[in-house]
Amino acid sequence: MAGEFSMRQSNPAVSLSEGGNAEISQGRAGKKGLVLVLLALAVCWGFVFNELRVDWTINPQYGYGWFVPLLALGVFRFRWSSRPDAVIPKTSRSPTLLAVLALSILLPIRLIEEANPEWRLVQWTHALNMVLVTLCGLYYAGGWPWVRHFAFPVGFLLVAVPWPVPLEQTFVQNLMRVVAGITVEAVGLLNIPAVQHGNIIQISAGLVGVDEACSGVRSLQAALFICLFLGEMYRLAFARRAALLGLGFLAALVCNVARTFFLVWSASRYGLDRMHAQHDAAGQIVLAITLLCFWGLAWMLKQRGTVEVIQRAVSTHPRVPPARFALGVLVWILAVEFATEGWYRLHEARVVENAHWSVNWPESPGNSEAVPIDPTVQATLRCDEGRAETWQDATGNRWQAFFFRWAPGRNSAQLASAHTPDICLRGIGYELTNDLGLRTVPVGNLKLPFHQYGFNRGPVQLHVFYCRWEDRLATQAHDLIEDGTKASRIRAVLAGRRHLGQQVLEVAISGPENPDEALAALERQLPQIIQR
Repeated sequence: MAGEFSMRQSNPAVSLSEGGNAEISQGRAGKKGLVLVLLALAVCWGFVFNELRVDWTINPQYGYGWFVPLLALGVFRFRWSSRPDAVIPKTSRSPTLLAVLALSILLPIRLIEEANPEWRLVQWTHALNMVLVTLCGLYYAGGWPWVRHFAFPVGFLLVAVPWPVPLEQTFVQNLMRVVAGITVEAVGLLNIPAVQHGNIIQISAGLVGVDEACSGVRSLQAALFICLFLGEMYRLAFARRAALLGLGFLAALVCNVARTFFLVWSASRYGLDRMHAQHDAAGQIVLAITLLCFWGLAWMLKQRGTVEVIQRAVSTHPRVPPARFALGVLVWILAVEFATEGWYRLHEARVVENAHWSVNWPESPGNSEAVPIDPTVQATLRCDEGRAETWQDATGNRWQAFFFRWAPGRNSAQLASAHTPDICLRGIGYELTNDLGLRTVPVGNLKLPFHQYGFNRGPVQLHVFYCRWEDRLATQAHDLIEDGTKASRIRAVLAGRRHLGQQVLEVAISGPENPDEALAALERQLPQIIQR
């Protein structure tokens, strides 16, 4: 009996030891799975940010994008301390399948993105895809309470994605005109004669342009970014967050109207040189005042509208996916990148040099004159070579041509397509009357693709031709012309074209009465200025 009792006493100890080892093993597996999940999400978002960084670098409107990931991480950490209890769903099949579907379309997204780094639609698709994957992971870990609680920091990352081009162009152009119109009315109160031409203000001293910086579009985009963050930092109620956004937009608009008003007044009184010298300093002062306005508005709304944050102990722990599943996700993400790189490397081995040409500018004394390119435009385009010229031909037509060149690089195509005639000329008061599409103009054995436009500003009729040319060409795609359409973008992916050197020739003609006459004049003029 004593032996039997002894055996019975020892069995619980053995079972407790086995249970403890199992719990320790499960804890280690959970930590490993959690580390792999976090690493996979970091890699996923890292590739998104790697694509967006080009816009953050070359486009001053989106320079704030560098701070968005860090602030989103801080907001997530802030919400982590007040997270609700994890509610483990009865089944995780639906979010898992949804995440797998989102990850499966990552390969075509990356293939398209690599050939079209400036295509905003694909950038948004990539970012929304990662938002979906992240929310599915939160649902798996803690159910709907976690999805609702952490939705803001995940969605906040979308603030860093550039706006779709049609929306951005419409918004920017209209905003520049509004600021110019308000400024003209305001300076009129000081008896300063001023006339508005689109986003150009004409005064006795000359022309004052209202560009993206002066219009306040950068401040408005910064207002969206900063006011959303301040609303979260002060934990404002939803209605007060909406009020903060509206008041922030109004403050940004008022401050930038004040800046434009000051610059026009300065140009009228002291001349354009003095205005240009004060331009950057005025912008920095207005930026500082605008940021103080944002903070002051958030602080005032905080007094009564703050939602109290309660930090408490969490009784349930999140569910962690198996380490094998998390490792599989990480391997798939890296495989997508290797496959994308392999696809383009395979095609780049078969590319050939495209025909090289440059512009031989007219040298007729009295009829030809170099046009200085605005330093702001040159800095925005970041071209390696740029020149502009104006001249008059024997028939009396007035010509103006711009030639820009970018060396091969990741952002060459994006920079080359940043300022097309339908964007720039609308900004200075011209109205687009005709978009005649592509015209192939033969110059010797060259066939140059020109996009033809027609513009009017009052009685002035302007015919504009825009040509973008690449340095290299795939052997199986000699006739591939990328005109910005969705079909041409997909053909570029199939041909494996990326990171090509670019050059742009833009020609404006005034004098011909209709588009056909303008095209015929271009065909006669190009052989005289194009040099192989």
